[in-house]
Amino acid sequence: MKRITGTYFRVPDFTGLAAFYADLLGMKIIEEKPDCIAFSFDKSQNSLVFQKADVTDYCAGPNDFYWKVGITLQNLDEAVNYLQKNGQSINDPYQFRDIGYMTKITDPKGFSIELLQQGFEGNERVLDHNSLASGHVIADQATLAHITLRVSDLVTARHYFEGELGMRLMSIQSVNDRGFCLYFYSWNGEALPDPDLTAVANREWLWQRPYSLIELQHWEGLATQLSKTPVNQAGFDGFSFGDEATCVANRVSLPEILEIFMIS
Repeated sequence: MKRITGTYFRVPDFTGLAAFYADLLGMKIIEEKPDCIAFSFDKSQNSLVFQKADVTDYCAGPNDFYWKVGITLQNLDEAVNYLQKNGQSINDPYQFRDIGYMTKITDPKGFSIELLQQGFEGNERVLDHNSLASGHVIADQATLAHITLRVSDLVTARHYFEGELGMRLMSIQSVNDRGFCLYFYSWNGEALPDPDLTAVANREWLWQRPYSLIELQHWEGLATQLSKTPVNQAGFDGFSFGDEATCVANRVSLPEILEIFMIS
């Protein structure tokens, strides 16, 4: 089975990244070179790969093609309490409709991270702090679970992820009154709890998967104009995926995706 192995970012320097991802979130540094540093909760999961480049600081925009990464947790309140006690500016979690119990945090380079509980509000798992494998309240319950991209041309997006990459559509989650719909993809062949891709019954199950998903936020308005982060600015730089049997990795570069989606 294929899985996402890396999420890539270009940054001007690595200042603050180890303190945030390794010390605060409890990720392991799985690679460290003068021009690259990579973090992961576990080598079997997706990793965050930061590559040094001659770029300015990142500046997120509301119409950007790239939006965020997501981390799922068994007990979000415990994680948020820990982050707040460690001086992080983070809002209390809230239940967003029938999608998930969530909040967001921003890393030292300005990249957004969604923290999403694996169960809806009230369905958290009680953590036994005495049995945490590494003793870290986030690392021992977390999965690097989502890469979220915004798209306006759903036909092209579905052809690319389903037809070209061979990914499987696992869930469709509509938020019509806000003008968007969410589509979640992976290569996994697991049977869904409910075969209806729009079923709410699939969502908590989906947030509990031990692998990363591609999340597409489809903007349904015909006049929507998405934009790319300038190449001379820090930003998302693509993702890699590999076959667990052969360990062969494939890199999907950002320019390749932008060309396919005709985003300028």
